[in-house]
Amino acid sequence: MQATLDDLSTVQLDDVLDGIERRLGRQLKRQDGHFSKFNGTAGFRTDEGTWVRLAWRRTGEIDAQAWTGFEAAAAIAGVPRPEWSAAAVWTDEARGVVWRADEMMLVENGALSATGDITADPGLPEHWWTDLRTALTNLAEHSTDRVSMGQTHLSRRIHEVYGADIDTTITDWACAHGDLGYANLCGPRLSLIDWESWGMGPVGWDAACLWSASLTVPALAERVQSLFADVLSTRSGRLSRLLLCANVERAYRRTGKKAPLTESMAAIAESLLRELR
Repeated sequence: MQATLDDLSTVQLDDVLDGIERRLGRQLKRQDGHFSKFNGTAGFRTDEGTWVRLAWRRTGEIDAQAWTGFEAAAAIAGVPRPEWSAAAVWTDEARGVVWRADEMMLVENGALSATGDITADPGLPEHWWTDLRTALTNLAEHSTDRVSMGQTHLSRRIHEVYGADIDTTITDWACAHGDLGYANLCGPRLSLIDWESWGMGPVGWDAACLWSASLTVPALAERVQSLFADVLSTRSGRLSRLLLCANVERAYRRTGKKAPLTESMAAIAESLLRELR
């Protein structure tokens, strides 16, 4: 059952959707559902012009921080995002999971990428980039005890790939979205979606994630690097980028298969290592 639940479009969900409608008092437009093929989530418009996001976790394996990310993000000011309004959570003993349905404002401008990959410059207006810069500045100033990217994980991954002689100590921290890629950015009117992973991270972590997601389109990557040069050029920004390079190199070592960015990220890592050492 676990394998099929990873793609909810392959699962008979009438009883689950009935449960959402009963608990939230909304009618879902089931025929227009959007399904992720990787993380077991789905989204539906409602009869009230809102959006409901459905997710599940195995009973006993719930990450409380990620599980409550959407409602916790309601306290953040100055960042355009769907306004969260309600949630329903219930146990499904037959499937051995807990379901969660979050209702929020519907974002009419869709995500810039359905998968997170991007193959061409989306041609966003200048104000979109200005608004993004402002939004991430405002987000960085938010105070929280949530953690998006911690010291332990960052150090372990970098040392695993590049050796233990690198000083990976982060001294500058800021609140971050935590998963800033083109699947979680909407346009041409800016909105940041998917708030499961937000919390404190190294200064420049969001900019580094967006830079990494942009590397398949060099002009786009240059735009991101220029816009966020102040944080990407800091020690924490360089370590954030090195971590993302390490993730690509680690995947290559484990599988033996090169990804489109394996070689370019390796070259970038060499440059970052020289700067950090």
